Amino acid sequence: MRRLFEIDLKDYEGLSKVFRRPSVRGIIFRGDKIAMVYATNEKYYKFPGGGMHENEDKKEALLREVKEEVGLDVIPESIREYGSVLRRQRSDRDPDTIFEQENFYFLCRTEEQPGQQHLDDYEAEAGFQLSYVDIDEAIRVNKEYRSECFFNEVMIGRERRVLELLKEDWYDVVALGELLIDFTESGKSADGMKLFEQNPGGAPANLLTAVSHYGYKTAFIGKVGDDMHGRFLLETLEKEGIGTRAVIRDPEQFTTLAFVGLDQDGERTFSFARKPGADTMLRSDELDREILSMCRIFHFGSLSLTDEPAKSATLEAVRIAKDSGAVISYDPNYRASLWPDEKTAVEVMRSAVPLADVLKVSDEESLLLTGCAVLEEAADRLLAMGPKFVAITLGSEGVLIARKDIKERVAAFSVKCTDTTGAGDSFWGGFLSCWLSYGVGIDEMAWEDLLNCARTGSAFAALCVQKRGGIPAVRGKAEVEQFLRAH
Repeated sequence: MRRLFEIDLKDYEGLSKVFRRPSVRGIIFRGDKIAMVYATNEKYYKFPGGGMHENEDKKEALLREVKEEVGLDVIPESIREYGSVLRRQRSDRDPDTIFEQENFYFLCRTEEQPGQQHLDDYEAEAGFQLSYVDIDEAIRVNKEYRSECFFNEVMIGRERRVLELLKEDWYDVVALGELLIDFTESGKSADGMKLFEQNPGGAPANLLTAVSHYGYKTAFIGKVGDDMHGRFLLETLEKEGIGTRAVIRDPEQFTTLAFVGLDQDGERTFSFARKPGADTMLRSDELDREILSMCRIFHFGSLSLTDEPAKSATLEAVRIAKDSGAVISYDPNYRASLWPDEKTAVEVMRSAVPLADVLKVSDEESLLLTGCAVLEEAADRLLAMGPKFVAITLGSEGVLIARKDIKERVAAFSVKCTDTTGAGDSFWGGFLSCWLSYGVGIDEMAWEDLLNCARTGSAFAALCVQKRGGIPAVRGKAEVEQFLRAH
């Protein structure tokens, strides 16, 4: 396990006797909150966990300690290493002994409902209780913690530093897929020739822009050419606050281009320069596995499933993220010219549905995937394939949201449409962002809260369609909130 940092007080000069007591700590996220032990009488936060028993391995100790301290049952197959902190100082119990403790931190998931705590006298006296808290709030409280027991101050200082590292490492939403230029039709020249405007886009990047504008930490995984368009796209992502460390620049391939024609209602037709495009050439060995294992939501679409090696890389990324406990989001996005034929497209797009926890699909694609023209029936069929939640976007008619227990249509906002590019992506980015703010699983949320998420997503989409392009048309959180207040 990697060493995060060491705490060595060097207050034990001349001592040789060492008492070692390794411990384990659980890092448990629930939405955008983290599960911590809150000491109600001492006023600090600590990670659930404690000392290992003799002949007990780390995972056994983690299961036992988390159960005892906060009553949560850790799912054994979800346990993965995060890092360790070595602490060394003179013992507060035996001044002739060096106290050395390696604290092993593990990311893990737990069953939803907590059971009974089993606290020892010290833990009961401190008032240990389970608390789902924002990382920033836990850091603030621990910064302010003061104790007459210096030993405790060192421990809480350690927990604060681990929280700060987690905040740096963790991503709210990571997306993989196509990053391309949308050359969007934008009038005619003086000679009557069509003009096309260079707009940065690609469905996963559009979605991340909405999430980033909402205030969440995001990262993109993909490949662009080492050319003027690729460099422009990277600069755009960075400007939008989207992490780019996992974007590969390929000197051998050209950045994918999409030429977008618009009719009088803002509806689109596409012509792609992608034979191949850089986005289709992402390989599994080029994936940033650390980012994939440190995100709350992993999102992908079907355009990265059209060609190898990107198809295999996408499925491997889903596996890594899913094994690490991320919620998997999928958007089947059908572009006929990118597939050999419709039958192949449907088979491949449908094969990925069972991998998803949440699914966003247009009305046209829901018909393609299910054969059902009645949207409520299509939603049922999609839910039966595995997702816990389905959103079927209906263009100007709004969206149908569905869970196994309930379905409901949410009307779209009435606005003047200039370009529908990125509308569905903006909707889904806004929906996911609002959902993250609740900090609970999609199947646990109150239906009224899911309707609020759909309404937030619809506001993102309504503002998006009033401008041309994908990423440039995605608005900020303040503008969305102002729009919602006005409507």
